[in-house]
Amino acid sequence: MFSGLVKALLVLTALTPIAMVYAWVAISEGYNYTALWLLIGACFLVSACWIILKVARNHIEEFPFKYESVEPADQENISFVLLYLSPLFVDKIADVNFNVLVPGLIVYGLLIASSYTFQFNPLISLMGWHFYKVSSKEKVTYILLTQKKLRNVDEVTKVGQLTGYMLLDLTR
Repeated sequence: MFSGLVKALLVLTALTPIAMVYAWVAISEGYNYTALWLLIGACFLVSACWIILKVARNHIEEFPFKYESVEPADQENISFVLLYLSPLFVDKIADVNFNVLVPGLIVYGLLIASSYTFQFNPLISLMGWHFYKVSSKEKVTYILLTQKKLRNVDEVTKVGQLTGYMLLDLTR
């Protein structure tokens, strides 16, 4: 399983689109220096997400997994859309109240990290991964992260455990 630092990076990568939207707003208002730092941060987080998935796929402990049911879970990403578009509702970037924004993002990040919802990360979806709810024979439900479009329960036979309830498809 991943360490706390890697989980924190995955939570931050879920917030990457916010930085990109703020960068767009900053550029349109002439705050190019601010936009540059936001884009550098976004690029770092996109790279970190890609590296985490690549390293996990190559180094995480593999074990066989049989599940009884599969259900798409990608629709959970829709809940992030309003948060991602919220910077567009600001009249001017100079009007952003950072005394509200920063603590709000911190609380949001902590909620994502502690509620097992950080795996619903639209950035990961943009990289071609899909989320599925799978139920084991023991009736435990996990989130399976795979690059396949699953149609039946026989398509994934080997997984690695990213977190307590998140599995990564390691079937080659």
